[in-house]
Amino acid sequence: MDKKIKFADLFAGCGGLSFGFQNHPSFQHLLASDIWAQAKTTYEKNFDESKYVLADLGKEEDLETVITHIGSKLDLLIGGPPCKGFSTLNNSKTPSSCNTLVDQYLIVVERTKPNVFLIENVRGFRSKKHPSGSTYSDHVKRRITCLKPKYNSIDFLLNASDYGLAQNRIRYFVLATKRSYDPKGVILKKLRLDIMNRISSSKPVLWDVIGDLPRVGVRQGSDMMVLDDGSIIYNHKSMKHSKKLEKRLSYVPKGGGLMDVPFRLLTNHLKKVVKGEYGSGGFAKNIYGRMDWDKPSGTIVAGMDKITVGRFVHPDENRLLSPRECARIQSFPDNFVFSGGMVSQYYQIGNAVPPKISELFSEILADTLTLKKGNHKGKYAWS
Repeated sequence: MDKKIKFADLFAGCGGLSFGFQNHPSFQHLLASDIWAQAKTTYEKNFDESKYVLADLGKEEDLETVITHIGSKLDLLIGGPPCKGFSTLNNSKTPSSCNTLVDQYLIVVERTKPNVFLIENVRGFRSKKHPSGSTYSDHVKRRITCLKPKYNSIDFLLNASDYGLAQNRIRYFVLATKRSYDPKGVILKKLRLDIMNRISSSKPVLWDVIGDLPRVGVRQGSDMMVLDDGSIIYNHKSMKHSKKLEKRLSYVPKGGGLMDVPFRLLTNHLKKVVKGEYGSGGFAKNIYGRMDWDKPSGTIVAGMDKITVGRFVHPDENRLLSPRECARIQSFPDNFVFSGGMVSQYYQIGNAVPPKISELFSEILADTLTLKKGNHKGKYAWS
């Protein structure tokens, strides 16, 4: 049997970043871990024979548990640690000793010594301040130079719309290789080149990815729908918006938003927004924002259940996008099932790395590390 690339996924959520690696024949899954029980349920429902450990890596005992489960034979570590702090392990209040979950990820790197590791985070990673005083990105790059064993790294921004998604979603990535494994950084240079070469000239729009889904009105849809051709889709269900909200949205044209709703129908809070009492920021134009079939979506976010979170009102229906529509925009296939209530489903989908981005990295890393090659069709099929 050919040797496979052993990988683990920290802060795995429902499995967006794991997706490509789980379904590629060159990789062997060792462990996924997160603190979120509902995400664990979804992960285990969609990936066979997966080992998923619920853990808070801010706790010493949980950190040790995860490191023990991973062991010493790790080839690749992936993960998207949030910029969330926690009480320092030594209870010191000095900023220099304030670890974050990003730091804990790097502790796992140092203890498990993978040949390659990948970090994914939001674009603001480059500007958000770490407790040490520098930006998170600068802090991570400095920490990497101090790791034992030594690593070389590259960092870059990637927009999902450049890789075939109907979504403008810019994320920050760090890729690093162990110097003893990649002494002259040849692998890193090849990875960067391969990522750039995969940029697609195709720019799908909203209609391309959700236009064929069954039409669902307000308070309609279901957790499982059997289509005329016998295929099944999951999680295609509308939020139970109030009649008042439904009426407000009925005034919003394509590309429109809050400013199109009659003032008399607004809540007191939204009236203050319209009058600029909270400032003159441009966020108001996206409240109650109706999407356009002929344009890509904005970034699918975790709080999709909130009508004021952004421009996510269906192009024709007076409702927010369903979880399945959000999942399609994120590139999850229809046979990927999200567990839990609708709010939980939105959070799982919005927090996930798009599976097609995961496939991009899994294909490039498999080709570059060259441990096993060959065509493969996994459990999932793109529609």
